[in-house]
Amino acid sequence: MLVLKYILIIIHVLVSVLLMVTILLQSPKGGGLVGSMFGGAGGDVASSLFGARGAANALSKITQYLAGGFLVLSLVISLLSGNSAKVESITQKVMQNTPAGTLPSVDQLGGGTDDGAMEVTPVAPATTPETAPEGK
Repeated sequence: MLVLKYILIIIHVLVSVLLMVTILLQSPKGGGLVGSMFGGAGGDVASSLFGARGAANALSKITQYLAGGFLVLSLVISLLSGNSAKVESITQKVMQNTPAGTLPSVDQLGGGTDDGAMEVTPVAPATTPETAPEGK
């Protein structure tokens, strides 16, 4: 199953590159890349291969088929990959792998109060006569 997924990913990359090329080869109203790549404003090589209207029709059909293949391959690859990825937090993994008897108790961790409040010892400010502010 893993080999199939990698083969589909390679085919998906090839379809993506071919889709980009066919989109760039199509000539919009301004002439497009066909004219600049194959010389001239009208794309003489593409026109001579497919005919004047045949080049546009063939490229648009190829683009449609490649776009459909791109979508189908995307869905199939996501379905093949979706079942293998299971998201878990690190805390869940530790708690599942650690038996309850080996976890430290609250007393071993340093204790604490039952109401959840922390004991705070007030600390006097460290002021000496040299550092005390002058009262004016």
